Amino acid sequence: MTTSEPTGSAERAPATRIAYPGPLLRIVGDYAWRLIAIGTVVYFGVKLLSRLSEVVIPFVVSILVTALLQPLAVRLRRAGLGRGLATVLTMLSAVVIFGGLVAIVVIRAAQQAPQLGNEINNLLPHFKHWLIHGPLQLNEKTVNNLNTTISNEINKNSSAIASTALSTGKTVLSLLAGLVLAIFSTIFLVYDGDRVWGFLLKGVPMAARPGMDAAGRAAWSTISYYIRGTLIVAFFHGLVVAVTLTILGVPLAFPLAVLVALGSFVPLVGAVVTGILAVAVAGLSQGLVAAIVMAAVLLLNNQIEAHVLQPFVVGRYVRIHPLAVVLSLAAAGLLWGIVGAVVAVPVVAAVNSAIRAALAMRDSPAATGAIVANGPIAAAADATVSPPPGSPLAATVPDDQDRAGPTDPPPEGG
Repeated sequence: MTTSEPTGSAERAPATRIAYPGPLLRIVGDYAWRLIAIGTVVYFGVKLLSRLSEVVIPFVVSILVTALLQPLAVRLRRAGLGRGLATVLTMLSAVVIFGGLVAIVVIRAAQQAPQLGNEINNLLPHFKHWLIHGPLQLNEKTVNNLNTTISNEINKNSSAIASTALSTGKTVLSLLAGLVLAIFSTIFLVYDGDRVWGFLLKGVPMAARPGMDAAGRAAWSTISYYIRGTLIVAFFHGLVVAVTLTILGVPLAFPLAVLVALGSFVPLVGAVVTGILAVAVAGLSQGLVAAIVMAAVLLLNNQIEAHVLQPFVVGRYVRIHPLAVVLSLAAAGLLWGIVGAVVAVPVVAAVNSAIRAALAMRDSPAATGAIVANGPIAAAADATVSPPPGSPLAATVPDDQDRAGPTDPPPEGG
């Protein structure tokens, strides 16, 4: 007698239990410990750079200066000069230009500083009258005793002033040491920078060399274009300020113009802060009308920079989000002061270009094979080589161009 099949609903299979802690928590945990590891490395990296700031900052500055001087050295080599002679002529040209500029600033400042002091002394009685009889209506006795009060405060805090002077002296020594290191590094980067890059590539695994080569070249090209574009912007600011102050008859016109030009190397805020000083000197020496005119010229100047110079001169080759500019300026300024604010934007722009170039190389196997065939180290040893195929910069270099590299400006419309 056969056993009949069970009737009714089939028995339900037991529900599969999800293993603890569950897929979502596992994914979150995996990302969490990786982010913690990355954050730890970044934190200690920043701490190390801060400790070595007296070495790191001069070297970064030397890289920026080398990016400015390298085109001249490359052209001298193309003209048939050797590395040593091309480097010597390049550095001598830089010393003549920058040294002459500093000499002119110092001489003009020494000549016109007494004039500014006399004009301020002549303005002080008018300022005193305004404090007493103007909107503030200050007590005359209080205003008359202001000089005595300032002298007493200086005498009371003489020890603090002495310690400040001592710390200032130490700062000057540190700046001189950094200057010597920056000059020394610049000389050897101009002379042997391509060989240094080739040596560094030897430490990279062969499979990763094409991407590293493309990333390094893209970063160097971005730095070069940034420095040249910013130099044009700085020259424009300095020229406008010099002409305006000269027309207004303000003393120290040329030194103030150079100061505003140097401030242009700090994006967004540099030219504004140094321009306020120019407005103040114009007001102290020539009165309120001159200060208003100078302020109006600076506002127009900044608008031209924001809508014409930055988009078409700098932004054409250096494309980073304004938020990245602000955050990098704030972070670098807090960590390393004014010098950090100067080098923040080109460093961020270079890192951005390097990442983009490396990703382009990863997504283009044909380009990678071409670079492997040509030899990335041999390519890096030639400062005039064109960007590697597949690099974002390669699109800006036509096939018939004579091996123009990161030190050569791209053709118009590229």
